[in-house]
Amino acid sequence: MNPFAILMFIPAAACFILGFYCFRKGNLIGARTLGFLLLSITLWSTMYGLELLSSELETMRLFNRISYPGIATVPVFFFLFVMAVADRRKWFSAGRLFLLFLIPLFTVISMWTNEIHWFFYEVSALEIQGGFPIQKLVHGPLFWINISYTYLMLVAGILVLIREFVYSAESYRKQLSLILIGTLAPVLVNVNYIFRIFPVGYLDLTPVAFSIAAFFAAVSIFRFRILDLRPIARETIVESLQDGIVVIDDSKLVIDSNPMANRLLTVDDSNILGVHFEIAFRHIPGVVRFLGSNASQSELIHDNRIIELRRTDILGKRGKRRGSVLLLTEVTDRKRIEEALRKSEESLALAVKGGNIGLWDWKAGGGEMALNERYYQIMGYKSGELHLSFQEWKSHVHPEDLIPALESLYKCYNGDSDFFEIEYRMLSKTGDWIWVHDRGEVSERDEDGKAFRILGTHIDITSRKLVEEALRESQELYRKLATTDMLTGVMNRYSLNHILSVEMERAMRYSKTLSFIMFDLDDLKRINDTLGHLAGDTALKSVASFVSSRIRKSDSLGRWGGDEFLIVTPETDLKGAVDMAAKLQKGLRELEFPEIGELSISIGVSSKKENDSSYDDILRRADKALYESKARGKNTVTAI
Repeated sequence: MNPFAILMFIPAAACFILGFYCFRKGNLIGARTLGFLLLSITLWSTMYGLELLSSELETMRLFNRISYPGIATVPVFFFLFVMAVADRRKWFSAGRLFLLFLIPLFTVISMWTNEIHWFFYEVSALEIQGGFPIQKLVHGPLFWINISYTYLMLVAGILVLIREFVYSAESYRKQLSLILIGTLAPVLVNVNYIFRIFPVGYLDLTPVAFSIAAFFAAVSIFRFRILDLRPIARETIVESLQDGIVVIDDSKLVIDSNPMANRLLTVDDSNILGVHFEIAFRHIPGVVRFLGSNASQSELIHDNRIIELRRTDILGKRGKRRGSVLLLTEVTDRKRIEEALRKSEESLALAVKGGNIGLWDWKAGGGEMALNERYYQIMGYKSGELHLSFQEWKSHVHPEDLIPALESLYKCYNGDSDFFEIEYRMLSKTGDWIWVHDRGEVSERDEDGKAFRILGTHIDITSRKLVEEALRESQELYRKLATTDMLTGVMNRYSLNHILSVEMERAMRYSKTLSFIMFDLDDLKRINDTLGHLAGDTALKSVASFVSSRIRKSDSLGRWGGDEFLIVTPETDLKGAVDMAAKLQKGLRELEFPEIGELSISIGVSSKKENDSSYDDILRRADKALYESKARGKNTVTAI
């Protein structure tokens, strides 16, 4: 058994286990790329070990072909791993990955078809080395394309690592140095294998060397946690910042920008990275002027946004300037608020100057309120004549308004609110109660959150209150005129129609009983003819007053027209309505009215039936019943 085969299986097993562990840490992009690198090395080492165990040339060629997907992709995965360590995440796009794997794909196809064209390996023969069979390979032109691409990836990765080492803080250099040291092993071993500097025959120890490099990289990731720190700092802080950041090196090239900067400056980072700032931001002259000056702070208006620009120099370990960071903060809303506040303050100053608004300044710790001239005028005093402490202010507030005013004030004082707004009456110097509108806002609080100083305005609203009161009385009178019969004080026909609609709909929807009692005053014409119309009006009012006092709160009484009245009785069947009508008739007959004498009423009663479609059906029956009561000699109750 070829002992060198064992040398291949050991790192293959270690790389497989370590690769599996890397994929378990898949939340780190660097761990994933290292995992792919380890799997490629595992495939390479395993197949090469099996090749070394073989004694037949065809079997060796087979294992060599199987190993080549691993061999061709190792340098690409190494380069991607380095880019992850350097936190160049923009490299991991579908387009770039496709281009990076084109040459490895070409290499694998060329190697698998080598026995057709022999351009990859010019010679593939069996040779005895150290007493063991080994495959002798003479490299062809396609092989050198592959090896050139391999070294391009390795050198590019090493240069990126060196740059990161130079520019990184001390805390990262230990991790980066481990990766750099590990990278030297596969480079040196592979160079020796290709160019035969030290004689090792046709034995390729490059997989073992790559395993060593992967081990150092894994230690850097999982022992010193380089990827736990760097990507988190870049992704979760810089990428998610609400401020824009643009990094410019000492050559004036834009080397980084976060999404917020791209949005504020309306640029695409793929078009500005690696470009001189004058070209990258040529569409924004204000940025170019600022970066070309020595100023550390400025403002810019771009794309309807107001942006604050601040610049900070990046200094090296020895104080040498290495570049600068441009910090961009959108202050559009703040500027608009400031402008609105300025205009508001100007408006307030004009209003105060015009003498319309009283101002007060109260230090809650004690002492008097500071008042302006208008405050004194509103209260009827001369300037300085009124001395208002908190207790004195309370004595000037109307007793009915004091408690609501104090509740609003105490909420503001205790911290439940930052302002209060109240309307209340105050006693003026003349002894009259005047209405005022006060609005106060806390300007200072103590350590316990209690208000220490409150500033406020004081406006005379007496005239407005008088107008509001007159309007309220007018609206109440209008409502009464619109819904009440002016002679009897009961509902008019308009209001009755509304009640009829509501009660009929409710009765039909919920299958409730509903009855109407229609009555009129007997012999009203006789009273008008013998005693006069005033007596007739008195009779109508007396009957309406009597019936109103005897019906339920749920019933509704209204004047239907002339001497006819209607009672709407919800949830009352025909028998109940008849009983109610009889009681009203009897009760009225037992009374005697001065200057009029006895009064009586004729009554018709009807209730809702199943086939009734509207309240008109019930009204027609009630009206017919009333007519029959009249025909039977008046002072009678008839139900239909």
